[in-house]
Amino acid sequence: MTAVSSLFVSVVCRLRDERALVESLLDDLTRVLRANYENWEIVLVDDGSRDGTTARVKELLGRYEGVRLLRLSRAFGLDVAITAGLESAIGDVVVTLSAETDPPDLIPQLVELARRDNAAVYGIAPSRRRGLLRESGARAFYWLCRRLLEVPIEPHSTQLRALPRQAVNAIVEIKDRHRYLRALTPYIGYETRTVEYRPISRSGHPPRESLFEAADTALAVIVGNSTRPLRLVGWLALGAAFLNLLYIGYVFAVRIFKTRVAEGWMTLSLQNAGMFLLLFLILAVVTEYVGRILDETRERPLYYIAEEANSSVMVPSAERRNVVRESR
Repeated sequence: MTAVSSLFVSVVCRLRDERALVESLLDDLTRVLRANYENWEIVLVDDGSRDGTTARVKELLGRYEGVRLLRLSRAFGLDVAITAGLESAIGDVVVTLSAETDPPDLIPQLVELARRDNAAVYGIAPSRRRGLLRESGARAFYWLCRRLLEVPIEPHSTQLRALPRQAVNAIVEIKDRHRYLRALTPYIGYETRTVEYRPISRSGHPPRESLFEAADTALAVIVGNSTRPLRLVGWLALGAAFLNLLYIGYVFAVRIFKTRVAEGWMTLSLQNAGMFLLLFLILAVVTEYVGRILDETRERPLYYIAEEANSSVMVPSAERRNVVRESR
């Protein structure tokens, strides 16, 4: 089939103990990419797999062109692994997807939307089944992010997305260690588009995040992407300090207008109220400065690459470059 676009498309996929899925994944990806693009690459990031995923990918490198493998030195997590792939990808549009649940046939639609509108495109999978507790928690989390924390995460969004080169460059400049790409993508401010789809199950047993893991992720997102919780605690501390100030006035009023007061009551009350007033004022100031420190101190590398491997042929033609002949 004749390629229809000279656009250079990169596909980034994180692998974690997915040896059995690699061959079918590469079959589907290369089928779609060959049919639609002259220039493309597949970047596989092994995020600390222990089932021989890296060895299996190396076996397949001789059969598939345009594949690059990055093996991280240990498991750094989904979002850091995808970031490693984004930093390595050279495409004009970069697609990220899950090896287990995301259908490669959606790549042309996502890429076209990203190219045409210069927008970040999200995959939305609203049909995922959750228990009542998990669904209620997810709704509360999305509401909290949008209304209180000003982190506009799209409900039911997945790791399937297509990003134009400008958006990729903006994201990789963010060096937060605790990163959540579904929050960072809207943070950079590019226009967004969504595509609803039905997830697949390549193995028949898609991974399921436990309730504890989901709660831990939610907490990491809230703390890592907004200082609003600290600001809220600071306002609560100021409110408590104001109440203690009112209580000090009440103590003096009792001493002035009441003739009989228990011995030592005024001294003890003023001591407690004064100490709590000072304590809450200190807490309000400290939370504000902790928030500033949180914004400034993220300096260590996100990940370390232990090994890299490439297909024998990296692009369909060695003479081609990352240049698009078509213009919008």
